This record gives sequence, structure tokens and C-alpha cells, in this order.
Amino acid sequence: MSIIHCPLILVVDSGATKADWRLALPDGTHKNYASRGINPLHISPAEILQTLHERVPAELHNVPVQQLFFYGAGCGASAASDVLKNAFAEIFSSATIEILPDFLGAARALFGRKKGTVAILGTGSACGFYDGERIVKTSASLGYILGDDGSATDLGRRLLRAFFHGSLPASLSQKINVTRSEVLQNVYHSDSPAIYLSSFLPFFIENSSDNFVKKMLQDAFSDFFTHHVKNIHAAESSLGIVGSVGFLFADVLREVALLYGVENLVFLQYPVAQLAEFHILQQ
Repeated sequence: MSIIHCPLILVVDSGATKADWRLALPDGTHKNYASRGINPLHISPAEILQTLHERVPAELHNVPVQQLFFYGAGCGASAASDVLKNAFAEIFSSATIEILPDFLGAARALFGRKKGTVAILGTGSACGFYDGERIVKTSASLGYILGDDGSATDLGRRLLRAFFHGSLPASLSQKINVTRSEVLQNVYHSDSPAIYLSSFLPFFIENSSDNFVKKMLQDAFSDFFTHHVKNIHAAESSLGIVGSVGFLFADVLREVALLYGVENLVFLQYPVAQLAEFHILQQ
């Protein structure tokens, strides 16, 4: 089989917590890297360049990338995205650069050029319908305080409420080692409250077989289907779910989905490999 030569392509898929980098080399091979997440809405314009210099993997700083596609939360048609693009251009001066929404990245990774319903269940959550070219309909995104149903942030919020209100069984409460003052400080007076709340995800992984924990998961996912999927999903299309929460609790999600008449689910934990393949095929 002949090797398809392509430009040196760098694809980045960035959530609030972490970013996955995939460098597609002209000979058809690739290299993977990881860093902390980059969200231009949570960084001042003055800090974006410094943040990039810190979070672009060191091995990539001198690579003559020709095409760079950055998919991230808070990206799209915004002034912050323009600043991010200019900052990337200082590091990858020979590259054409596109800054794109993480939602579109999830859709392209899941469906390529086919239509389908797209859901993100990671640190945050979102749902929309993809027509094969763009996201044409989305549910209301209300952020970690009012929304993000079913996300790691939502699960952390539910767990802490149960813990401090005394409804968490004693066998589970003894596994939680936080104080009220610590939680209030991290939720109301820190720069990354959503990331703090999502840091309790390991508790759900370790205790997923517990009936109380499973009920919390079911309730969170039911709210996600009620407030997001139900108003977006077309019965004849697939529902694709991207993100760590969706991937880790796929069995619970399938159970909840059936209650809403959704049977055809596709799960993808990390979309960066499929995104790189998508852009290679566009050459």
C-alpha cells in the first residue's frame, strides 16, 4: 500500500482540564502529546501567549508545522479566539491556523461528514445536532453553576451536596476528606471552580457499583437527557458521546438512554486521533 504524503499537521483537542496534541507527519506516522487545557475565555489576552509557551509541549516548539487546527471550549467567533490564533502564530510562524469550537471537533471525530447528534460529557456538558458540515442546533449552555448536567462538574456538585446535607451513606462519607471551608474556598473564590468540582470524578469511578452512587449517576444523566438530548436528538440519527464521563459510565448512560427511546449510541473518549484523520482526508 502506498503512503499518502500530507503536510505537517498539528491537531489539538482541548477541554477545560487537559489538551491532547497529535502531530501527523508527512510519512503517515504520528506523535501524541498532552498538556493542561487551554480555554481563551478563562485567560486574559495578556496571559494567552505566556500560557501557550508554558503548555505547548516542548518537543513541538521548533517543529515547522504547516497546518494547525485547535479545537477548544470557548473557541469560535470571539475576540479571545483571535488573540489565541495570533499567539499560536508566534510559536508556529509557518502554519495556517484555525481556531474551532470543541463541539465541532467532537462532531467531526464522531461522524466525519455524516449527520448525527453530538454530546459532550467531560468536565462540562453540551448537546447539538450536526448536519455533516456544521452544528445547526444546540441545547442551552448555562455553565457549571446553572447547567453542565451529567458532567464531572455536575457529579462533583451532587456529591458535595449529599455529603454536607447528610444524605450520603456513612460508608461513602468516610471516603470524603474535605471541609466546608475548603469547598467554599475552591468553589467561590478560586480561578477554576469547575475543575475543582470535577476532581471528585475518581470517587464515582471507584464506587460506581454502590447503589447510592449509581442513583446519583442515573439522576445526573437523566437530567442531561431531559434538558439537552430530548430537544435535539432525531430518532433516525445516532447519538455520539465524547468525553471521559461518557466513556467511563457508558453502561449507565445506555440504561438511561433507553428510558428516552435512544438506542443507537457511539462513545469516544479522546477525539484527537479521529480529528487528525479527518484533516488528513481533507488534503
